[in-house]
Amino acid sequence: MPALPAPPAGRTGWPWTEAGPPLPPRAGDWPTISVVIPSYQQAAFLEETIRSVLLQGYPALEVFVMDGGSTDGSADIIRRYERWLAGWVSERDGGQSDSINKGWRRARGDLLTWLNSDDLLLPGWAAAMAGTMIDSPDVDLVYCDVQVIDVGSRPTWLFAGQPASLERFVVYWMTSFAQQGFLMRRRVLDACGGVDETLHFAMDAEYWLRLLRAGRNLRYVAQTLAAYRTHDQAKTGNQHYVQMADLTRIVTDFCNTASPELAGVAERARRRMHWNAAHTSYAAGHHAEARGHAIAHLRDEGVRALPRVAGMVALSLLGRRGHDLLALARRMRPR
Repeated sequence: MPALPAPPAGRTGWPWTEAGPPLPPRAGDWPTISVVIPSYQQAAFLEETIRSVLLQGYPALEVFVMDGGSTDGSADIIRRYERWLAGWVSERDGGQSDSINKGWRRARGDLLTWLNSDDLLLPGWAAAMAGTMIDSPDVDLVYCDVQVIDVGSRPTWLFAGQPASLERFVVYWMTSFAQQGFLMRRRVLDACGGVDETLHFAMDAEYWLRLLRAGRNLRYVAQTLAAYRTHDQAKTGNQHYVQMADLTRIVTDFCNTASPELAGVAERARRRMHWNAAHTSYAAGHHAEARGHAIAHLRDEGVRALPRVAGMVALSLLGRRGHDLLALARRMRPR
């Protein structure tokens, strides 16, 4: 394969001037990996994302870039890498979930994933994840630790994976792992379908929940193999109400359709729904909304919830000072 285009001036390191490590020796062929990159108005990061996939040094890689009709120069970046891609489009679509499914419908790989156009794969991702799949044919999906990075690709903190837990998500609104770097078998897509195109924030969490309810085998690979970028223009940073609507709908649907074996989990999820919404609203700076959800939680949970509800109401009334006090309390907490 010909060398990739030269990186922009001043860009060094992974994935600009460094390539991934050589693949370990293995008998037989490596399975084809299909990576779909959904993108919209992410020209500032798109090239770095594409290079992080192509520089894996993996011999059976199929990459699709599904751009939603960006007007920021994204199409020019994609054309620069066109010869290394299995396909691409730049046209109006129904959003990120629609782009992912469009790409997966074109994919021919035995193993599939998607990678957001402001995130990265790290060196050695393909070999480690595909190797785990080859060695463990009973595993349906693998996931890894994810390095959180800033706008300049500097590491900030680590999102460490945990054993996949249905209860952790629906009761506490906390995912067991980040989406970046996951890899799944085609049989999962065939049996469980693609991501929910009516969701625009939490489509990944809904997908993991769907797979767990279907009894799929998810495995954690304890390596840091992908990166999740936080920045001012990230969808997760400016669409609080989309986030709240998605999470509330997912958990409500779960509660309404839970099997008898999961009835206890569903009841706990229902009672904590407003409390989780209060936390999410408070973290986003929506203090009046946080108070409303906290008071609704008191109605759901009863008088035993009064101390924590009172604390949330007090913090929300303090505005920015409440966030500062909470951060101080967390720093002083014994470890």
